Amino acid sequence: MGESTVCNVCDNPGTFKQAKDVRQISSNVRKFKEHKFTVWRCSSCHSLHSKDSVDLDYYYADYPINNLRLDNFLRLVYQSPLKLLLKHGFKKNLKLLDFGCNQGLFLSFLHELGYNNTFGYDSYIPKYSDQSVLDHEYDIIFTDQVIEHLKEPRKVFGQLVSCLKKGGLLVVGTPNADEIELSDSDLTMLHQPYHQHILSEKALLNLGLSNGLEVVKVYKRWSANSLYPMMNSRFIFTYIRCTGNMIDVATEPPRLGTILTSPLLMFYAFAGYFFPHPGNMIVVFRCN
Repeated sequence: MGESTVCNVCDNPGTFKQAKDVRQISSNVRKFKEHKFTVWRCSSCHSLHSKDSVDLDYYYADYPINNLRLDNFLRLVYQSPLKLLLKHGFKKNLKLLDFGCNQGLFLSFLHELGYNNTFGYDSYIPKYSDQSVLDHEYDIIFTDQVIEHLKEPRKVFGQLVSCLKKGGLLVVGTPNADEIELSDSDLTMLHQPYHQHILSEKALLNLGLSNGLEVVKVYKRWSANSLYPMMNSRFIFTYIRCTGNMIDVATEPPRLGTILTSPLLMFYAFAGYFFPHPGNMIVVFRCN
């Protein structure tokens, strides 16, 4: 695909030429830290777009997140999105699709707890790349930290809506462009070149409404925010910034020396839940 120079998530699209907020942003993956990408903000809906045409297959081949495994730490992390889903009516008999499931670690966590009517799709993971799962209808579609990675978020959003049963829920967790600055301090949120289109709250809500969905709830937080020590967005993003701003550290053994000698990190490790890092949102939609 070519360069992204026209906003593809709002009804009155701004263009790159009109954009007043444009920056060259470095990748926050260690292997590609010398690579820079042009990011611009739509003057109409304020969503952020990665302008450059890149070979995403090349960048995903060494994606650090692929190194995660389902351990006890992740099991605690996954309690938060499960609680959110349960709050909105998720039960073991309901059919759930995790769209953009990566290696299926959240699905494995659900299966351990007896939620076996759950399915996953991820075009970059062979085990979950069978598109036939998108030919079925689901009670709940959960897509977390995914829509911002898509080249055509509007098109895929419509496909997901078509997979919802009447009364079904679409739960979307994603960065919120309204609260993200185009600066080196927000490298984790900008996450170049993987985050192709970071939607504003307005753009995401309008996507739902234009597809006939009802907005049930908007949360201004990360889906994995937890009261467990070190399992909150404020601690994690601050820790990444304090260790060089490379997302790789989130998949590596914790640097305990860095944590224990930093009063700020120690504070956020235990109290960060109450000071959520800006730039995240979860929107729950219902298909009527």
